[in-house]
Order: sequence, then C-alpha cells, then structure tokens
Amino acid sequence: MTARGENAETAAALRRGLVMAVLLAGLAGMVDAIGYIRLQHLFVSYMSGNSTQFAIAIGRGRFAEAGQILALIVLFVIGAAGGRLLAHSAGPRHLSAVLVTVTGLLTLAALFGTAPVPMVLAMGALNAAMRRAGSVAVSLTFVTGTLVRFGEGLAGLVLDRGAKWIWAEQALPWLGLVAGGALAAAMQAWGGSAASWAPVLTAAALLVWSLAIPAPD
Repeated sequence: MTARGENAETAAALRRGLVMAVLLAGLAGMVDAIGYIRLQHLFVSYMSGNSTQFAIAIGRGRFAEAGQILALIVLFVIGAAGGRLLAHSAGPRHLSAVLVTVTGLLTLAALFGTAPVPMVLAMGALNAAMRRAGSVAVSLTFVTGTLVRFGEGLAGLVLDRGAKWIWAEQALPWLGLVAGGALAAAMQAWGGSAASWAPVLTAAALLVWSLAIPAPD
C-alpha cells in the first residue's frame, strides 16, 4: 500500500472512530437523562455529580440517602471493572463484546421499568468500549475530562499559532452526550416509560455497526 493509501485509511479510521465515539456518548447521555428523571436527580453515569450528592447527604446527616447514592457509585465501579475485564478478554472485538453486554443490561432495565441497577452497570461497562479514536483520546461518560482537553487545546492555540486543530474534535463527544440527553428527555416527556427502549435500540444498532467495522482502540 502506498503512503497516500495508508494516510487515507488512517483518516477513514479516525472518522469512523469519532463518529462511533459521538454515538456512544449520545447513548450515555440518553441513559443518564432517563436515569436522572427516574432516580429523582441522581445519575447513572455521572459519578462526579453523585459523589457531590453523597458528600452533601453525609454532611447533612441523611445517611439513608447517602447509602443509596454510595450503592450507585459502587455499582458503577463494578460495571467499569467488569467492562474492562471483558474488553481485555475479547481482544480486537472488544467494542462489540462490550456493546453486547450493554445492550443486554439496558434491555433488562427497560423490561423492569427503568431499573437503576442494570442501567448503572451498563454505563460503567460502556467506558471500556472505546478509549481512543486514532490519536484523539475520548471519554464516553466522563465529559469533564473531555472539556478540560478542549480548554487545553484552546490555550495551545493561543500560545502556539501553529498548533493543530485536532484538539477541537474533543468537543464532539460532549455534543453527542448533550444531544442524546436532550432527545431522551423529550421522549420521556412525550412517551413516558416507553422512552426507556430508545437506548436499547440505539445500543443494538451500534452493536450491529461495530460488527461491520474494525474495532477502534
């Protein structure tokens, strides 16, 4: 293969990876929005927010509430650990393997009326689906890190006018998460509990696509 062909293939892989990252982040946004509504202002993927809520509950002496929040955090950690172990054992097809698990867990959640336990486990596991799109590091549920890298890229652009614009692609997963959350909230308002099936269908569609493309890093 010529150098031009290799460059074109690398660029195509980067584009596929970024599109997948945006869609996976959108899935996370959908699930988190539905979970936030279901759990009355607690999160199923945004553990920084839950940690703050946990600290507030402890500080105010609401220990029963703190225990419920801590349970969500522990479940997320278990899901993240399980997803990482699954991705490691699956090798090159780790993306598809993780999406099989996520789709199954989200199906359980929908069957049992937006059950929070499988939703939190699914969101923990989802983080193992994808770490990079080419040379761009991506975060699927931890958008604070994405925004920090975006801000650092802006600073780099000011300090070095020759800086590449690849850092701007960090904003895409954040946009995907916001769009997914907004869509899920609208569907929840219009369709009620039926909205819980939207993430299932989205995860299943991403699983099918992941089987047709090379797995991103």
